[in-house]
Amino acid sequence: MNLEDELRAALRREDPSPGFAGRVLARAQSRPAPKARIPRFMWAVAMAAMLVIGFAVTSEYRQMKAERAGREAVIALRIAAEKLNQARDKVVRREN
Repeated sequence: MNLEDELRAALRREDPSPGFAGRVLARAQSRPAPKARIPRFMWAVAMAAMLVIGFAVTSEYRQMKAERAGREAVIALRIAAEKLNQARDKVVRREN
């Protein structure tokens, strides 16, 4: 027997045994419907994930704020240096 014949034999349509539908319905009715509840473990995992994300976002925000403050401090120092150089130049000109 070749592979195709074996597959045809294995997959051919067969009628169910008598009373099959009744057994299936009886078994389905005897089992309680599954509850649509999320286990406590899943809630714990979800809460932990939210906390981790919250801490990560807060940390990133603080890092961005610190970098911006650093850039603004450099700009302020450049402006102050420029103003001091202008004042020094005026004093030097008046002395001469």
